[in-house]
Amino acid sequence: MWKIFGIGFMLLLAGCSTMKRSNVIPYVVDLNTEKSIYNEILRTKEDIAFFVEHLSDETLKFHLATLYQKEFIQSNRKLFINDKFYPIVFDSDYWFYSKIKANKPVVTIEERKYVYKEIPMPSIQEREKSPHSYGYPKKISVIDHSIYWIVDKKGKLIKTNSIPESGGH
Repeated sequence: MWKIFGIGFMLLLAGCSTMKRSNVIPYVVDLNTEKSIYNEILRTKEDIAFFVEHLSDETLKFHLATLYQKEFIQSNRKLFINDKFYPIVFDSDYWFYSKIKANKPVVTIEERKYVYKEIPMPSIQEREKSPHSYGYPKKISVIDHSIYWIVDKKGKLIKTNSIPESGGH
C-alpha cells in the first residue's frame, strides 16, 4: 500500500515540476491572416511588433510597428506567427498608461508656475486634499502610413494594405 502511495506521490511531484508557467499571453489569428502577416514579416528587415487599434466592438486593426519603443519590449502579450511570438500593444494601453517610479504610478505636480515634477502617486486621501494639483502624464501613439490588417473578433482577415505574396511558393 505504501509503495503505491509513494509511487503516486512521486508521479504527482514529477508532473508538477514539469509544468512551466509562461508569462506570455498568446494571441492567434485566422490562418489566412497569419499567412498575410508572415509574408510581410519576411519582407521586413527590422525587429517588429504590433500596435492593435480597436476600430469597433467587432473589428481590430493590427499595425506593423518597429520594435524601438520600450512598451513593446515589456509587453507580455504576443502575437503568434509561424512558430514565433511578436509583442503586441493595444491602443487602450495608452489610455491608462503610467510610468512607474518607486514602485508606484507616476503623477506630475506643479512645484511652481510652469514647473512640474514627476512623483510617485500619493494615496487617495492625499490626492483628495487637492485633486486639481495632480496631472496624469499620458502617451499617444501616432501610426502614419503603416502596413495593417483589419480582422474580426475571430481573427479573420477583412482588409489589408499589405502587398500580396507574388507567385509560386
